Amino acid sequence: MNLLGPRIRIRPVRREDLPFLQVLWNDGSVMRYQGYPEGMHATAADMERWWVALQTARPDHQGLASLPSPHTIIETIDGTPLGELTYSLDAKERARFDLKLAPRFWKQGYGGEAMRIFLRELFVTTKVKTVIMEPSPDNAPARRLLERNGFHPTPTENHPNRWECERHAFASRAADAA
Repeated sequence: MNLLGPRIRIRPVRREDLPFLQVLWNDGSVMRYQGYPEGMHATAADMERWWVALQTARPDHQGLASLPSPHTIIETIDGTPLGELTYSLDAKERARFDLKLAPRFWKQGYGGEAMRIFLRELFVTTKVKTVIMEPSPDNAPARRLLERNGFHPTPTENHPNRWECERHAFASRAADAA
């Protein structure tokens, strides 16, 4: 149960990924846009508690057949972990997702590849009509990535940093890229 691209694979998180996620979540340069400029200071015990909670939540998860977990690892085809992608689906035919990469993999096209693979799978295999992301206003690279993949700003009073991509906008971008 994986999503494959030319250079990457997106797969459900496994217990052996916990050390990688701990380093990722403790990196302030990665987590500053999540509100943790010093990182999350997650310990091995914190990671183990998170893993147990994730396992408990999985039976209730209604997600993609190809990604039965809402928490995934992005890795190279040879298995080098690059980052994580998390998502949720709601009853209003919308999805939300978040993507984080380890800094040594920034600006190499991995984030864009992961986003396109995920969106393609999401729009092909579900009834989702809109995907929502809320990047930090000071995260210019994330906003550029969203624009390149068919997202546009849709701020609301409660969500001033909201960006959305509709199924038709992504399909149009994908057709133009082909």
